[in-house]
Amino acid sequence: MSNIRDVAKLSGHSVSTVSRVLNHRSYVAKQTKEEILSAMKELNYHPNDIARALSTGKTYRVGVVTPYSNHPYFQKLVSAITQAAFKENYQVTLLPSHYNAKSEIHYLEMLKHQAFDGLIFTSRAISFEKIQEYQNYGPITCCEDTLNFPISCAYTNRKISFIEAFKLLKKLDFQHIGVTISRNERESRSAKLTIDSYHEVFQHEIPEKLVIRDMQFFRDGIRAAKELTTNNKELDVIFANGDQVAAGIIYQLDKMQIKLPVIGQENLDYSFLMDFSTIDHKLSEIGEYAFWSLFEDKTVKKLIPSEFIARGALQERMQK
Repeated sequence: MSNIRDVAKLSGHSVSTVSRVLNHRSYVAKQTKEEILSAMKELNYHPNDIARALSTGKTYRVGVVTPYSNHPYFQKLVSAITQAAFKENYQVTLLPSHYNAKSEIHYLEMLKHQAFDGLIFTSRAISFEKIQEYQNYGPITCCEDTLNFPISCAYTNRKISFIEAFKLLKKLDFQHIGVTISRNERESRSAKLTIDSYHEVFQHEIPEKLVIRDMQFFRDGIRAAKELTTNNKELDVIFANGDQVAAGIIYQLDKMQIKLPVIGQENLDYSFLMDFSTIDHKLSEIGEYAFWSLFEDKTVKKLIPSEFIARGALQERMQK
């Protein structure tokens, strides 16, 4: 197996010059570069990624911590991160956590030991305080507002989007609003923001029978539709925590021959194909900016505005 010294000998150039060509560092004359590349081709030489990482201090890999690999919300984020990374010849390593704090700390330890050039948290179970402890070992970005912590982030203001959605429902005189949330509001910021936003708009707590927790997937939406319609005969609209959950709700409502407006989140294909309203939190923009923020020399926080998209039954109600 040939090595860098063989390439240097065959091309007639020094090892350091060959190294500059391999690592795209500093200027190398066009003819010199062509001679080195020709020698590499003749010897069938391929750079050793580990050795190159040791010499450059870069792995050209980014770790992306995601609780679920099969969830459309996180798939959309990861897709945007991957596309941005591809443009810069970076590889993306998915790091599933299932919201397990030990797993997330393990990934931070991997960053500490230079397994990645940076780490992106699409969501997390650990605290910002814990993440901050590892910032000296490499850049870290979160796909949520990091509040007053000096941690880079790309995010949308969900409280604003939730309050605006509930204000619209109040204006349209909806009074019995079913709500689904992803996790317990004591564990999930997004879930807590949903509950708090409802309270701020309607000035009272959501009746417990109108809240369905642990909603993640299409099949969960089916269960939510059954529970909400069984326990609430006056139910007149449902605010879901994601388009995949909303799609399951609508599927079940159709089977039960019940027509209710349903609002989802994230503007996934579900909402377009099934014609229901959604809140677009701009996940593609968030994912792309999260990747680029890893290369900033300072803490950067990018707020990306969300967009309410009215469709279907809710749009009909708005036009009356």
